[in-house]
Amino acid sequence: MRVVLIKIAPVFVRKSPGEVVVSMKFVCCMRITFFGRYCFLMVITVSFVMCVIEGVLQYRETKYVSDIAWQIVRQAQAEDSHSRIVAMRDYLHKRVTSINAPIEDRPFLRASAADTLNSGKGYCGEVTRTFICLADAVGIRAQRINLYGKKLHVVAEAEVSPGKRVIVDCQDPPQVPDMEPLDKVILHQDYDDYSTLNLRRLRLNWLVSRIKLEMGPLTFWSENPHALKAGLWSMIFLALVITRFALIGVRSLLKRYITWRGWVRVTDSKYFGAVKNVRNSRNSLTG
Repeated sequence: MRVVLIKIAPVFVRKSPGEVVVSMKFVCCMRITFFGRYCFLMVITVSFVMCVIEGVLQYRETKYVSDIAWQIVRQAQAEDSHSRIVAMRDYLHKRVTSINAPIEDRPFLRASAADTLNSGKGYCGEVTRTFICLADAVGIRAQRINLYGKKLHVVAEAEVSPGKRVIVDCQDPPQVPDMEPLDKVILHQDYDDYSTLNLRRLRLNWLVSRIKLEMGPLTFWSENPHALKAGLWSMIFLALVITRFALIGVRSLLKRYITWRGWVRVTDSKYFGAVKNVRNSRNSLTG
């Protein structure tokens, strides 16, 4: 057993009231350290388990959405991107409705594509997310576009071919019935602004306007709540593990430094037994 003693007095072991105080402080520190380690391990375990659970849920939903997407494409005999986009849009027009869709109980990250397909209920945001996930399953790049103006609306921008993108409104009835570029859609009298991210929900619409980002792979994370949650839990897990090892390294270096400076004396448990025997011998001789 390794023990670290701080030089409080020239004699490291003294039978004095101060010795009891030091011992009590040491016991408190040990208890606090044990409690801290227990909580730390518990948080790491919870974050890892939640990451695995969300990852499994995302895998199942991705497979489910992919199966439906390819089923739509095969039934419509759609071979090119344009026909596949039309087939999936028409499928969602018939399959998903906003009638009797919940308003108050909507989750903060909104329903996933699989949830919307199962319930058949959703607003423009949910049905757009579903289209984006369906399109991704068959190899078509698409991302979300938020439209602002007299009306607030959410649509998808799908890539028909390299350099050619069209707006796809999957809500029934659609507010943008034709598939046309965003530059033409923004000329409609109902809209005067757009953004890739929902700036009004983030309360940043006063800062910028008409901003469209190329989300790329980030679209997958933004349109899949379970994937986003799994990513956040994994970041927490990795941050805690890295912090733990960093603290161990810093503590080791600090211990070496203060030992080298002579502020701390390192000894083992045999030292205490030897000191106790010497002290008893002195007491017996004195007596």
